[in-house]
Amino acid sequence: MDEQKKFLTYNQQMKKLREEKKISCGKSTDKDHSIPVGSSKDKERLVRMGYFNIVNGYKEPFTCGRDAEGKHVYIKGTSLEQIYHLKKFDEKLRLFLLKYITQVEEEVRTLTGYKFDQCNDNGKVSWYETNAYDSSKGLQKRMDAISSAYGELSRSQLDYVKFYMEKHSSIPTWIMIKVINFSTFIKVLQNSKKEVIHALCRLYDMMDANGKPNVKLLVGSLHWLRKVRNSCAHNERVYCIQQTRGKRDSNTGRILERYFSQLRKPYSKDSDKRIMDLLVYMKYYLPDKEFRSMINELSKMLRELETQIPDNAFANIRGQMGIKKLDDLDALAGLKKEKISYNKFDIMS
Repeated sequence: MDEQKKFLTYNQQMKKLREEKKISCGKSTDKDHSIPVGSSKDKERLVRMGYFNIVNGYKEPFTCGRDAEGKHVYIKGTSLEQIYHLKKFDEKLRLFLLKYITQVEEEVRTLTGYKFDQCNDNGKVSWYETNAYDSSKGLQKRMDAISSAYGELSRSQLDYVKFYMEKHSSIPTWIMIKVINFSTFIKVLQNSKKEVIHALCRLYDMMDANGKPNVKLLVGSLHWLRKVRNSCAHNERVYCIQQTRGKRDSNTGRILERYFSQLRKPYSKDSDKRIMDLLVYMKYYLPDKEFRSMINELSKMLRELETQIPDNAFANIRGQMGIKKLDDLDALAGLKKEKISYNKFDIMS
């Protein structure tokens, strides 16, 4: 049997960590003094979370190369407890990001539904009619958006959706917008009339260098929020999430916008999306006070992790998040932004 696939008891797993990987973990002996046994904390972590979920899942920032046999070499002094601290940080980060992303998602959906109806003769033109959308998008794209939305509504098990399906001749826009998945919502938004998309761009001050609505920033930022949210919801590693710019997809890779250009020059050299990009997008979507609170909370989480793991490992983690220095988070929070004028959103322009 392949040595890597051979079943190992928890005690043997700990022995492997100590002897083969040089990763420190608790050690004591069993009753007959023949087998090394993990301390209660380290062994409990392996029992509850699993070797793969802790070590294989979070070892990378603690590595510093490979030996002659191609095996990972770990930063001197690395311990199972330190890797565990990274896993706990990532779990906390997922919940933290999910809280803010779902808040923004709900808000954008609500605003889109309102403006969609307002721009369609105050709701007299229904969302399932092709003329409720931007005619320049082409009939096929508009029909695809409508079909995707209707398909998800028809499969929904939500009580209020079933009620409208059974008792009414149509489903209102606000229910459609609320129920469809994030990806379909973005598709509906992209095909909506320009007045809808431009109203959102103006509200969040997403304007290009010429003072025109930056639709690419709006759509691209929502796609990144969606991708990170899905990773958080599916319990995947999120601190190292990354999206490399694709040759044929304009929604991948870093979007040129004004906040990154105001940070230190190294940020302008990166082309991939990371957690730092999400934070920049959040600066558009959140009122200044809420954004500062978000950044303060994240900074505390990072500074706590910094005290729990080796400096090199922390630098690797910070880098994978796209953060050059922790002070850059404060710099981002301090950049001037326009107040979000929610009270003027109902004004047609």
